[in-house]
Amino acid sequence: MRILLVAENISLHLSGETLLPYCYIEKFAGRGEEVYALCHERVRDSLREDLGAEQFERISFVSDTLLQKTIFRIGRLFPYRVEDLIFNQLIQLVTQWRMRRMAKRMVAQFDIDVVFQPAPIAPRTISMMFGLGAPVVIGPMSGGMNLPPAFRGMDGVVVRGAIATARVGAQVLHWIFPGKLCAAALIVANDQTRALLPWAYRGRVHQVMESAVDLDRWKARADGPRDPDAPVSFVFCGRFVDWKGIRLLVRAFTPLARAGGAVLHLVGDGELYTEIAQQITREGLGRHVRLHGRLDRDRYQALLRDTDVYVTSSLRECGGMAMMEAMAVGLPVVGLKWGGAAQYGSPDCALLVNPVSENMLISGLTSAMRRLILSPPLRRTMGAAARQHLEQAGHGWDDKADQVLAILDEAAQGANRSGRASAHRFWKRPPSALPASHGQVR
Repeated sequence: MRILLVAENISLHLSGETLLPYCYIEKFAGRGEEVYALCHERVRDSLREDLGAEQFERISFVSDTLLQKTIFRIGRLFPYRVEDLIFNQLIQLVTQWRMRRMAKRMVAQFDIDVVFQPAPIAPRTISMMFGLGAPVVIGPMSGGMNLPPAFRGMDGVVVRGAIATARVGAQVLHWIFPGKLCAAALIVANDQTRALLPWAYRGRVHQVMESAVDLDRWKARADGPRDPDAPVSFVFCGRFVDWKGIRLLVRAFTPLARAGGAVLHLVGDGELYTEIAQQITREGLGRHVRLHGRLDRDRYQALLRDTDVYVTSSLRECGGMAMMEAMAVGLPVVGLKWGGAAQYGSPDCALLVNPVSENMLISGLTSAMRRLILSPPLRRTMGAAARQHLEQAGHGWDDKADQVLAILDEAAQGANRSGRASAHRFWKRPPSALPASHGQVR
């Protein structure tokens, strides 16, 4: 197939959502598919380094306009959730509208069989990918998750109002920009996501989990002897925002740090980074809680291989890519019985805490971490089970790429049978309609 993948950000080095389209390109191309892509110019340099020259030449880039930059500056004046749900969505709309024009030209020039939009993953996000001259497949989508009931107060009145407004307004916008209503296929991660799809969609719905891990890239560490006198080490990796629960994790780890024999590594950055650093200093935990900031993949993999347990305190996590990477290396998991940790983990490799209240969440995390500190055999057994669970449950990228390719092929074949896919050939623009090098910024 000739596939056009459309995603604003495609990167091996940024957040989990930007890794998804990168892995699709890598896996599809490795299976002999002809993959073109359209994304933002901010990832141009990293893609040039990570992709082969031939594949990079099939990437087209869009740049920001003054309008997008202005919306971004205004959004920074509001709380993070309001900025993300309203202003960032407006920026994405403008970006997608410009990408839609480019996608139509690319479909015509390169005789594309199917257009694939794997991101954004939120089911209510607007898609501009309609009327392109080729069938469109969107997903896997995952999202719409609320905070656990005991933590709903974390979102203030303004944020809750913005969320409600955004969700209602999204349905209206879907009628104006009907990318998801007109898509040949929609892929969802679970029934919860399916329930959040816009009304009156026409495409076939498939269910495929959103997250996956490259089991070749994240290899299991050797099960060699560990220094019995070394402190038991825990690692968290994620964005420093309130719903990741990092403040609660530090509180849960405090009694373990003061008892000695344990270290917590915090990897990532974000708006709460300074506040977390101050919390660590205020509690006198500097020797036991180590802030690493953002690490590149090689340094992070090295840290995982020298760590005993992965811990996540996220309160609104639909996926679980960082957790799955740790599981692939062979780490047991401590997390919450809520969202991605519950979906991608299993009882034989994860100790999950029910977030029924703040105090019970903190004490539950403390107890689970203490249990693993006191039992090296349990850590080893659960770590081995973690890797095995990923393999047996089909959470590797090879399995996921095959599932999605089958859906893309079905959409392309269905369009051919109905005549929709061949229609674009009657108005296909000549090659001169695009600049000589389609790897250049439009």
